[in-house]
Amino acid sequence: MFDVCIIGGGAAGLMLARSLPDCYSIAVLTKQDAGTGNTVYAQGGIAASLSIDDRPASHAMDTLLAAAEHADAERVEILVREGSDIMGSLISEGLPFDADENGLPILGMEGAHSTRRILHAGGDQTGNRLMRFLIEETAGKATRFAYHQALELIVEDGRCTGVLVSDSVGERVEIRARHVVLATGGIGQLYKETSNSPVATGDGLSLAYHAGAVLEDLEFVQFHPTVLTINGESRGLISEAVRGEGALLIDANATRIMNGIHPMMELAPRDVVARAIEWHWQQNGPVFLDARQLDGFAQRFPSIHANCLRNGLDPAINLLPVRPGAHFHMGGVQTDSVGATSVPGLFAIGEVASTGVHGANRLASNSLLEGLVFGKRLAEFICRSAVPETDLSVHLKKVQAHIRAGTYKPSDETDMKEKMTRLAGILRHPEKLKNFIQEHPVPTVTLRDYPTQVISQIHRATASSLIATAALLRTESRGGHYRIDCPEPNDQWTGKVIELSKRGASIRERQITFKETVL
Repeated sequence: MFDVCIIGGGAAGLMLARSLPDCYSIAVLTKQDAGTGNTVYAQGGIAASLSIDDRPASHAMDTLLAAAEHADAERVEILVREGSDIMGSLISEGLPFDADENGLPILGMEGAHSTRRILHAGGDQTGNRLMRFLIEETAGKATRFAYHQALELIVEDGRCTGVLVSDSVGERVEIRARHVVLATGGIGQLYKETSNSPVATGDGLSLAYHAGAVLEDLEFVQFHPTVLTINGESRGLISEAVRGEGALLIDANATRIMNGIHPMMELAPRDVVARAIEWHWQQNGPVFLDARQLDGFAQRFPSIHANCLRNGLDPAINLLPVRPGAHFHMGGVQTDSVGATSVPGLFAIGEVASTGVHGANRLASNSLLEGLVFGKRLAEFICRSAVPETDLSVHLKKVQAHIRAGTYKPSDETDMKEKMTRLAGILRHPEKLKNFIQEHPVPTVTLRDYPTQVISQIHRATASSLIATAALLRTESRGGHYRIDCPEPNDQWTGKVIELSKRGASIRERQITFKETVL
């Protein structure tokens, strides 16, 4: 029996493991190896008010403005206040960062931020450097289970007590724990175009749903405006930071496509920029990122530069064709301020969780910060709530799987991705959403009854159908959710959160303004 079982090994999960005392027994499960996940793909950086000219209050206001009147104000206050302290501590404890000649952090500018507050490491390699740091920091603290795919959460007497996994040789094993934590990341691979890791297939949403947990805000999917797109295929992310340093969005005639759309032009909120690019592609043809005027591109953005060269483009000479791709999920498993879900014993942190801090549209570079802040908060809660076991032995129970083949046949993966992109992507139409849901209803199955590969497909189908359902229910446009039939926000939806669970759909109110001055 472990004290804590963490499903997922990105920034949130490893920050949790790092923050727990050494006396706790910790299991970290990853679907592939330890370095595979969305964290290592993060190019932009980590937002935090570290400058003497910046304040958490300013960071909070930028976050709330970008969130399209849908963020949980009190949770935003937690994010920016504790995030500033955490980043200061991590830097002092050895987290690598890009510094000036005086050893002070070089802070970058990104879309919808009112000042420079983006911490980078290795230029555009922040996520990779952060992962290295956290892996080193947690070495020896946790038992790692690489190539262990989570199949089903174990719920007994209403409490989550473990997870059924397929191990590295395909054998099914139960891993039991006092606290089971979902840190499985995002959903980008449900779509045809995405910036996400191959493992970001929405498994955490499906695991939580089938365990009886409440999910919320699933309709809010953020599409990154600038994914390098060649011959209709995504070829890697081009960070927001490139536009932050002055790159322009133009069409084939060198006309800036953001003219007249938003006063901040290329640095408008991501949902605004993504829709502008997608509309232009559909109506007028390709959109390009012009970074030719940027000095030292290769030094500032080494990973992006190398990827462009691999695809036959030199940013100093060539225009870079870009199109939006699925990037970040604002919604997820509903949690409280420490990561607890509606199922006792089950917690969620990072992108799979819906903390409310991103609202309808995440502010650039707040994602890694969220994982670090709420990973640490959950560790503090676990330490307050229970005394660890003295017996640190691993409890692994092998189980015989009853396979009922042929009773569920998931759709072709490529076909599902294409449909999600076309029907539940940036531009959504109610009738098309209805047709998708009718053709692909949420599976109602006992997961362990199916072969491992089929369970993986059921997870994908569950997450896809739930996202489409939430998109159909929200009859307005807000942030990352855009309905062609109702293209403006509706005041009646302000502060309304759509909840989905096995019990059905419901709506609750969210506190989107501060009850009192807290910053």
